[in-house]
Amino acid sequence: MILIVGAGLAGLSTAYHLSETPYRLYEREMEVGGLCRSYRKDGFTFDYTGHLLHFRQPQIKALVERLLAGKLQKHTRKSFIYSHRTYTEYPFQVNTHGLPPEVVRDCLMGFIATLTTPAAAVPSNDRSFKQWIVDNLGEGMARHFMLPFNEKLWQVPLDELTSDWVSWLVPKPELKDVISGALGIKDKAFGYNPSFQYPATDGIRVLPESFLPGITGLHQGWELMEVETKRRRAVFKHQASGDTRTEHYESLVSTIPVPELMRRCPDMPTHLKEGAEGLRWVSVYNLNMAVGREQVSDKHWLYFPEPEYPFYRIGFPMNFSPALGRSGCSSMYVEMSHRPSEQHSHEELLSRARSGMERAGILRSEDEIVVADVKDLRYAYVYFDRHRARALPTMLTELERRGIYSIGRYGAWEHTSMEDAIGQGKQLAERLQARGAEAVSA
Repeated sequence: MILIVGAGLAGLSTAYHLSETPYRLYEREMEVGGLCRSYRKDGFTFDYTGHLLHFRQPQIKALVERLLAGKLQKHTRKSFIYSHRTYTEYPFQVNTHGLPPEVVRDCLMGFIATLTTPAAAVPSNDRSFKQWIVDNLGEGMARHFMLPFNEKLWQVPLDELTSDWVSWLVPKPELKDVISGALGIKDKAFGYNPSFQYPATDGIRVLPESFLPGITGLHQGWELMEVETKRRRAVFKHQASGDTRTEHYESLVSTIPVPELMRRCPDMPTHLKEGAEGLRWVSVYNLNMAVGREQVSDKHWLYFPEPEYPFYRIGFPMNFSPALGRSGCSSMYVEMSHRPSEQHSHEELLSRARSGMERAGILRSEDEIVVADVKDLRYAYVYFDRHRARALPTMLTELERRGIYSIGRYGAWEHTSMEDAIGQGKQLAERLQARGAEAVSA
């Protein structure tokens, strides 16, 4: 028997691809999807912050497009950065045209210096995120966008973070692209997501729900309480009734955050449990709002690097699909990161968000807020730091030695996409099935 803990995309994909292999899938909530969910409020559909589909893996693209046949719409990205009181296209490094001339000069000269001055002689595995930014993009781009934006997002000094996760998200451009972007010449799209797909109706929830017809053995409302790894036994508790259930397993697939999993394994070595407690992450307040005025922005999403704005990003769901809101209105999601130990009242957050959006010219003082809702996403972005690099591989290896496979964004403690979560579930299911077939043939 294979137990799967967590019906987010990684867990759903694992179950979906196990086909004839016996399994049970346990989910704490009464709906599937994890953070890849949507909800309705007063005629609006909101996601648990922005979830857009961009594909790099042909197999996963084909799978999702088959599961959501006829339900997806393709969009050409309209994403901008608001700084120096002006909008420039995303990504910043190839779109500095329109910024004050001295800012453009700083960015150009700094980037050229990265091509003519040898980078610091630091092994790539030891290079901090801050040093990676300066080495690859230069002092100007670092100062005017990359450092303030990322310090706002991550809530820690960037020399505390490593750079082994960032290359696929922030590619280094060619000099021609940087110069073209400074001159306003647009001859190609840039970045990993120049276009994206999104459901025509009902929000991103339709993606996880599309797996359900191919899944059996789903148990909702059950939370994992304890795992005896040596005896391969897991205890679950029902959230409503308080009933408990014990399951024996051959393999356990966990997609819950690594620190949560390790706390539930009392027989794991102490030094590994302590290592898990040292893993760090940043939380995000997801403010879902709507105003009684249409087209407050024609963009898909915006970045805000400057400290006078309390949010680092705002997206506009009704520009993904008009079906997500009410006629004559605009909806938005506002993202503010915070350390997990820090808490702010919803009233304070909504007041700060509105004030910042008025300063940025998105809202007017007379605009009526018709919906305001706050979700606190406790686990949002994991930190890639030196402790993670030292401690995580040993943890995952020991878990697997005991028949526990920790996968997904929080199970593998990494910065990955929806596509990656689906792909990890598929790969693990195929691996477990192959191992089962080998055992039978032996």
